[in-house]
Order: sequence, then C-alpha cells, then structure tokens
Amino acid sequence: MTLPEPLAYRPGLFVNRETEIKLVIDALQGIANGKTEQARTIVFRGECGLGKSWLALHLHRRVLREEAPRLLPQHRIVSFLINLTSPVNRVTGETALAGEWHITSEEAPLIASREEQAFEPVLQRLLNWLAEQLDVVRAPFAPVRDLSAWLAIDVRQKLDKEPNLVICLILDSVFETNHAFLDVLERHILAALAALPRVLIVMTGRGRPYLWKSPYLRAEREEQLLQPFDVKQVANQIRLAFQETSDLPEAVNQLADAAFTRLAQRVIETGGGYPLTNHLLAVALVRRAFDTLPDDQRNNPERLAEVLDQTPINVEILEQVADRLLDVVPADDRHTLREAFEALCVLKDGFRENEMPYLLAARRNGKPEGSEYALPEMRKLRDRLLETNLVRWQGKRYVLDEAVRAVLEAYLKLAHPDVWKRLHQSAADLYQEWGNKYSSAHYRDRAAFHVATLQKETGQTVDMKE
Repeated sequence: MTLPEPLAYRPGLFVNRETEIKLVIDALQGIANGKTEQARTIVFRGECGLGKSWLALHLHRRVLREEAPRLLPQHRIVSFLINLTSPVNRVTGETALAGEWHITSEEAPLIASREEQAFEPVLQRLLNWLAEQLDVVRAPFAPVRDLSAWLAIDVRQKLDKEPNLVICLILDSVFETNHAFLDVLERHILAALAALPRVLIVMTGRGRPYLWKSPYLRAEREEQLLQPFDVKQVANQIRLAFQETSDLPEAVNQLADAAFTRLAQRVIETGGGYPLTNHLLAVALVRRAFDTLPDDQRNNPERLAEVLDQTPINVEILEQVADRLLDVVPADDRHTLREAFEALCVLKDGFRENEMPYLLAARRNGKPEGSEYALPEMRKLRDRLLETNLVRWQGKRYVLDEAVRAVLEAYLKLAHPDVWKRLHQSAADLYQEWGNKYSSAHYRDRAAFHVATLQKETGQTVDMKE
C-alpha cells in the first residue's frame, strides 16, 4: 500500500482558518482606510503539516480576489504569492498560476548557497517579475541594486497615482529558506515595500525565526501561531478530501456523519489533528478497510463503517506517514537524522544538548560514552536537526514538531516496543537522577511523566533510580 500524493489546493477543500482570514481582511481594511496604527506585516507560523501553504494559496486565490473586493468595493486589491521553497519540498500538489512566483529547481542550489553573489540571478528574476506584475519599468539585465531602487520608486509613484490601490505580498515558507538569502531579500525588496503606504506583507513559515532589520517587519507586525484541527474540522476535512481522491470507493462518500466523526477522533489520537497527517492517516485507513471487504459488500457504506472502526492504524501506515513527513529532510542525511528524531520523540516537552546523549545511546541500546556523545558532537547534531526546520527553540528547550513527534512515537511503540520502553525508561532514570542531584521538582515531574507512561502501557509498577 502506498500513500496518496498531496491533494492540490482547491477552494472547496479548504476548511477552518477563519481567524487567520479575518486577521488579513481587518488589516487590509485598516490599511485601505489609512489607519496609521495598523500593522502592515502579518506572520503565520506553524509546524510541519499544519496547512500554511494552503492558507497562503487560499488567501491569494480566493480571499484577496473574491472576498476582500466585496468588503472594499472602492479599492483595487492586487495580490502576489511568492513561494520560497524548492519544488521537491512542496506538499501542496500545486503549480504556479497568475500572480504566483516559485523558486525553480535550478535556483534551489543558488538559494542554499552562502555566497551572496549566487543570489543575484534569482533576485533579478523576482524583481523583474514584480515589476511586470505591477506594470512598472522593467530592465531585465540591470544589476540587482538598480532594479531594487527603481522598483521602490516606481511602486511609490504608482500608489501616489492610484489612491485606491492596495497591494498584498504573500510569502510562503519564509523561515525554511536560507537566512542569508532572507537578508538580501529584505534589503532589496521587503524593507522598501514594507515602508510604503497601502502595502500589506503576509508571511508563512516554520522553524527558526529570522530577525528582520526593518522595524516594519520586526516590530510593527502581528504574529499568529496556527493550531491543529479539532474533531469537527478533521471530519469535515477528510470528508471533502475523500471526494477528490479518485481511487476510493463510492461507499466512502456515503458514510454517515457519525462514521466520519469516529474516524476523525482516531486520526487525532494518533497524529494530533495536523491537516497533512489527517489526510494521510484517513486515506490509508479507508483503503485498508476496503481491501478487507468481500466484493459483494464493497458498495455498502454501513458495512464499510463497521470494518473501518475495526481496522487498526498499523506499523505500515505509520511508517509511510513518518516517511512522508520527513521528506523535507535531505535524502543524504535522512537516515542519521531519522535515528535522532526517533530517539528524541519520547521527549514531549523538548530537550537540551546535555540530554541528547542519553536518549541516543538508549536508542542504540548502549551507554552515552565516547567522543560521539561529547557535547561538541551533540551541538553539531542539534544544528543539523534545526536546519530541517522540524525542530525549534521554544520555552528554553528544543522542541520537535508535534506532527512528526507524535507519528514517530506511535510508530516506535508498535514497531519496536522494546526501543520505545527503553527510551522512556532512560528518560525517567535521567530526570530522576537530576531531580535528586539538583533538588529539582521540574526534573522529578518529568521523570514522573515517563514513569506514568510506562506504567500505563505495561500495567506494572516501574522502579525509578534513587
């Protein structure tokens, strides 16, 4: 069984995010009406699989082209969508349409470079594209510095001549991009546009934050963290998605609301309610359930619902979902980092470098001894984890994206229960030892969590180190 490819964005498949859409609409209205206190930059942050790219597409293709003009009939709203990720890292199933700019496969290595000179052709293409979209002066072969200065002047003049014009620039996958490239992108494009009147900049991204230099981007902005879906939203999402998944049986679309609700609850229990994981788990479960039905029962939605309730989320499903979520990790580093992710996935509240050796050694059924577990090596490994943008600094600890953490732990628990138990036992022993050594209630509480997790699974009392 293979998992489906990501669904291409369709307005009819988009669910939830009313709060985020209202934030953008309110900002547009404030900017159009000349409210000086209105922040002109909005940032939507979120973990892997939360639907940030779909939100960017929905804002550009539906909200800013259909809904916003009805609310601001006296203004002309122009939006542009810039996607900063390599095509191989996109999970939207989408191709660029009018008003949309993507990094090409040829440009991806240039973006990853540490040399600013490598960014020149990418910036040239982007600046000329923006000039063309805004119908201002183009000079394809001019240096980036000149193109940047001309664009800022021409856009200001255009806004002066058209007092009803409002521009919205949407940038998707910002923080996943090489921060050296973000520096020149800000310097040559974003800082100038952010300072102009009637320009709204919307960004989406995950991973390490970037410290903007422009006050319009750094201080005068609104930031919102996207949240996973609840049961009702997941049920609605997978119902709509099933209608667009061509190889599923017709009986799936005839399932009762209660069946979708039960399926949504199971999906959330395993994956946490993240849109990408919801879709992958739900489709995999339905396909497996359908394959177990006799031919004469495959068109019976009631019978399908019964079998679906009894179909487990097994190791094969979890491993394939985990592989899909880790597609963003470079292939040549995926095996090593997968081992690290699995070792750390039991630490729901995150980790620090000095905790990493104990979990990595437990994953390998060894002891944290030798140079490979030394603090300098752990810091190098930490940096590689951070570069995937699946790990972030939060609350004084490094935290693995919950969408990935939950699926990996569920996979380990089923596929390698001895490893799963060993990891929790190692964490319990470590935190109990530190709790006693430092008289720390914080570490004792963390130890108690891992002990309770083991006891719940085994039904036996778990001894802790004194």
